[in-house]
Amino acid sequence: MTNPPASIDDEAFTVEREIRIDAPQATVWAALTTPEHIAGWFGQQALFPDGVHTGARGTFAWPEHGPFPVQIVTFSPTEEFAFTWGTPGEPIREDNATTATFTLREDGGQTVLRVVESGFGTLGDAAGRRAAMEDNAFGWTAELDELVAYTLSLTRAGGPAAADLEAGTILRTVRIDAPRSAVWTALTTPEHLATWWGHPSDFPDGWKPGSLGRFYYEGGQFAVRIDQLEPPAVFAFSWGLAQEETTTSVRFILADDGGATLVTVVESGFARRAETARRTAIEENVGGWNQVLDALAAFVTHGVTAASAASSTSTTATGEAAQ
Repeated sequence: MTNPPASIDDEAFTVEREIRIDAPQATVWAALTTPEHIAGWFGQQALFPDGVHTGARGTFAWPEHGPFPVQIVTFSPTEEFAFTWGTPGEPIREDNATTATFTLREDGGQTVLRVVESGFGTLGDAAGRRAAMEDNAFGWTAELDELVAYTLSLTRAGGPAAADLEAGTILRTVRIDAPRSAVWTALTTPEHLATWWGHPSDFPDGWKPGSLGRFYYEGGQFAVRIDQLEPPAVFAFSWGLAQEETTTSVRFILADDGGATLVTVVESGFARRAETARRTAIEENVGGWNQVLDALAAFVTHGVTAASAASSTSTTATGEAAQ
């Protein structure tokens, strides 16, 4: 299913896009409005200290831009969600902010999602307004495509990792029958990670955002930078740091699912590589993430270690994720 790109209405000063997602409306709503899920497709961080509700204030953040101030203006589960957002480092004003309104409806077992971003008419001169609309039309095309992929991963929890060669991303979700706190501890405690993943680590400054260190595997090591630690929701790091084109970003996103936990891994950045090298790296890491998330689930629920898991199978996934 191919969705059309976002479009610009020069008279109304709006950017609009309507897409179909092969997932229930409740699942799309959760992906769209839950902070930890938002971090899986829209930027890399969504912070709302007092929760997400009408009137709530928070931020969306991209590493290259910084945090954008946000205020929720509509929160009507599971039908309408709207927020006003402004310029990083500035309070929200009429001349520096726009409002994105999402409406959802079910149609034939799928969800139709429509976004209309308005308010561009107050942003500077005509050239500035047009440039802002073009930027955000491109943005909503890319970001909502990521939302589609992320939502489908949630609906197929436990299935194999899915790759998007053009976008240069890998996605996989598993459901672990344990609370988020237990999964978070297993995921972010170096001793536990070495037990189930098999990666001993060395971070001289400790595990905190910005720390540089190493993961070790049989026969080698590779550099790692911790990018996010937001317990018990998002753990992110970058690896392959020797060259920019080989660096990828990994985000583990944890969300409640009843008494269980949904764990989604998103690895991105492969698009920096030439197509042949990109395909090879993605194929290797798809196998790796299939193994890694299964290992995490086995460790949390049954105490299975990497060594015992390896001895029980005759095949081992390859790639950086499984090294």
